[in-house]
Amino acid sequence: MLVESAFITREFKEEQIPILEGVTCLSIVNTGNTIAIINGIIIYPTQKQILIPPDGTFSKVKLEVNYVTSKSTFDAKLVKRIINMKERNRILIIYKKLI
Repeated sequence: MLVESAFITREFKEEQIPILEGVTCLSIVNTGNTIAIINGIIIYPTQKQILIPPDGTFSKVKLEVNYVTSKSTFDAKLVKRIINMKERNRILIIYKKLI
C-alpha cells in the first residue's frame, strides 16, 4: 500500500487554530513575542517544541492555545518584559499530513 504525505507550514495569529487530521508529526515554533501555552506545554518566544514525534502513526489533533499577556497572572519578571514590547500572539505549526 502506498501512502502519500506532505509537510505543511502555517502561521496562526491569536486563537484561530483548526483541528488537524491525518497528522504524522507536529512541531510548534512560537514566532510571537508572548508566551504560548499549547495543550499545557509552555513555549517561549522563538522556542521550537515537538508535540508529536514522527513515529509512523497518524492522528487527529486538537490544539488548545492560550497566550500569557501583560494582563495574565504569571511570573512578574516575564510580565514586565512583555509589557515593554508590543504583544504579538503568533505560532508557526509545522506538520506532516497524510494526503
